[in-house]
Amino acid sequence: MELNSQLPYELVQEGLTYYFVNKEGIKYRAYFADISAYYPQFPDTYSFSFEPETPKKHPVDNRISATIVEILRRFFEKEENAMIMVCDSVDGKEEKRRKLFDRWFEKHADDSILKYDASAPLEDYRLYISIYFKKTNPNKSLLLQSFYDLLKTDLYQIGL
Repeated sequence: MELNSQLPYELVQEGLTYYFVNKEGIKYRAYFADISAYYPQFPDTYSFSFEPETPKKHPVDNRISATIVEILRRFFEKEENAMIMVCDSVDGKEEKRRKLFDRWFEKHADDSILKYDASAPLEDYRLYISIYFKKTNPNKSLLLQSFYDLLKTDLYQIGL
């Protein structure tokens, strides 16, 4: 095993967008988008996405998970921040994405971050969604209630 396999890649930050290049030379973009303007019931809440900018095959790389964890660590430095993660279904790999994020969370999370999961069957796929926030988030009751309210509508209101 490579000695530095748990070190994050070097990050370039532009606002709420981060860029990094892995050992294969593939450039990745990870970014947060503020959803509270569209969903006021979710204050200081952001959707999170990351993707390769290069359309070539990307092999398993442990440093990618370490890099994403570092990005999320920086994001959650602000006590009020919350994050909603919707697993992209564009290529039919939404369940694999959910399992990958679950593994990363189990491996790297400490007890300061709370995570709640939900899923809903839609016409052609199953939507997987999670909300993350710090235990100490002053809005955690509102966030959790808003999340459960979305579940009552089969997550139909959310278009992140």
